[in-house]
Amino acid sequence: ECLDWLDTQEPDSVLYVAFGSIAKLSQEEFEELALGLEASKVPFLLTVRPPQFVDEGDTTVLVKNSDFYKNFVERTKGRGLVVSWAPQREVLAHRAVAGFVSHCRWNSVLESGSSGVPIICWP
Repeated sequence: ECLDWLDTQEPDSVLYVAFGSIAKLSQEEFEELALGLEASKVPFLLTVRPPQFVDEGDTTVLVKNSDFYKNFVERTKGRGLVVSWAPQREVLAHRAVAGFVSHCRWNSVLESGSSGVPIICWP
């Protein structure tokens, strides 16, 4: 799905955002990241690996079930794609990918470097 979507994007236009299976974002971090992607007006591919949880009022829900997530996906439809998994090597090698936001574990750094894609490290 994501490679087909990337095929429809302009060369060097997409920001790929992936944190792997280890790094977890807090609700606030996820929302700030999503709002930044939305405000940037840049095409993006965002991976949200389940189970990622957020607090919503008095309950804890899966990110994908939260109102914020659903509204974000709707507002960015057409410009952004949110998936639960992406073939990272293939994504980074794709002509449409211009940058990579990552947790910066060693494999991600190597894959980004070998593909020539600049990486932004999320601590």
